[in-house]
Amino acid sequence: MLKFIAFFRRFRVFLVFMILQILALSSFFSVMSFPRTKFFNSSAAITGTLLSWERNIIKYIYLDEANERLQAQNIELEKRIPDNFISVDAKTAIINDTIQKLSFERTPATVINSSHSFTNNYFTINAGSLKGVERKMGVVSSHGIVGIVYDVSRHFAIVKSVLTSDINISAYIDGTDAYGIIKYDGDDPRRVKLTGISNDIVIKKGSPVNARGRGGYFPQGEPIGVVENLEPIEGKPMWDITVRLNQDMRKLRYVYIIKNINQLELEELERGIEQLQ
Repeated sequence: MLKFIAFFRRFRVFLVFMILQILALSSFFSVMSFPRTKFFNSSAAITGTLLSWERNIIKYIYLDEANERLQAQNIELEKRIPDNFISVDAKTAIINDTIQKLSFERTPATVINSSHSFTNNYFTINAGSLKGVERKMGVVSSHGIVGIVYDVSRHFAIVKSVLTSDINISAYIDGTDAYGIIKYDGDDPRRVKLTGISNDIVIKKGSPVNARGRGGYFPQGEPIGVVENLEPIEGKPMWDITVRLNQDMRKLRYVYIIKNINQLELEELERGIEQLQ
């Protein structure tokens, strides 16, 4: 015991120094651990944010490519739906696909320029005569009808938008035999008018409005919008019907050009009717 006391007395300065040093280092590391942890946490958060930005940029760069692939896949799927086919001969039994023809073909395209704030609006697509696009072909989106091809060059086409006062698309209200003409009055790019329907016909709000197929521009039943409001026109036995478009024309980007395989036959037949009149 005496030796221990003597040892402590001899090295007391050194021992006190070591104890103080240990206490100081312990205090330092305990104080600095929080900033260190915050640093590593902040670094992880910044890295995660940068990686998210990178993924979003890559997704944006390849968005057009992905949508083009999706459009092509949609067309292939539509070809497999029996309702989209017509037989060459109604009396002939269907043995394989070679005895059927698609009544309508769809060519995908992208809108590269458009307007929606005028009485007569147009948009430009990146598909022209080299892809088989011709004047008077119908144009639709995945939501419904958007216009009719007005003019064509080799690589591009100008489409007369459904937001045009003289486009005259024949349409009917689902669940009724009532049909009329789609008209745009220039007030609201989300809405058009359906004219020519007598007010003695019962029309329900929310009823779907579809293409009648007149003129062969669109398949019969192609969606246009829904009946949003209707009021009797003063002094006329007609409804004033407001149709809310399925497709917001302000956000239009990806479309399909409709080719009616039997369009020439239809036009020749209807031309004969005009001569009789």
